[in-house]
Amino acid sequence: MAVLAGDALLNYSMEILSEAMMEEEDPALQKRMCYAMRTLYYKAGIYGMIGGQTKDVEAEKNGELPDLEQILFVDRCKTAALIQASLMIGAILAGAPEEDIASLEKVGYNLGVAFQIQDDILDITSTTEELGKPVGSDERNHKMTYVSYKGLAGAKEDQKRMSEEAVSLLDTLSVTGSLEFLTELMKHLMERKM
Repeated sequence: MAVLAGDALLNYSMEILSEAMMEEEDPALQKRMCYAMRTLYYKAGIYGMIGGQTKDVEAEKNGELPDLEQILFVDRCKTAALIQASLMIGAILAGAPEEDIASLEKVGYNLGVAFQIQDDILDITSTTEELGKPVGSDERNHKMTYVSYKGLAGAKEDQKRMSEEAVSLLDTLSVTGSLEFLTELMKHLMERKM
């Protein structure tokens, strides 16, 4: 059911986007909508979430112990790609310049990988009550994580660095409005305890 639900949601997003494109009369906005659609399907597809999940499942099925590069590949494809898509699509539809879209892609990468590192950290440092799910499952399942390679202190340091880089990249954007909400949301995600 979970796989079918994912398939249905991805297809539903295509329905919504294509219907909106058919109703839109402004050619420039239609082009941005097409760009947004391509971004969504690229980040969700074989070069993004689906590709990362495939690699993760294959490694687990074959009993492989992934190295740090493979762990980062999975984190980039599964977690970071979807955050990138969310950030980039908003900018694309708003007509942001390509430099801003590229910066938001970097923000999404840092945010996504830092989010996953924090998840790995919480699996060691949190409690089941605080986290709302069983802790220590990575170790019980002999799953290699970022923490397995970098240690707890190294993972915390890298998570903090990537989070700070993500927030500082927001300062490079050419937006005229406030980014306070996005900045606070990002900090909350990175400092979360659950």
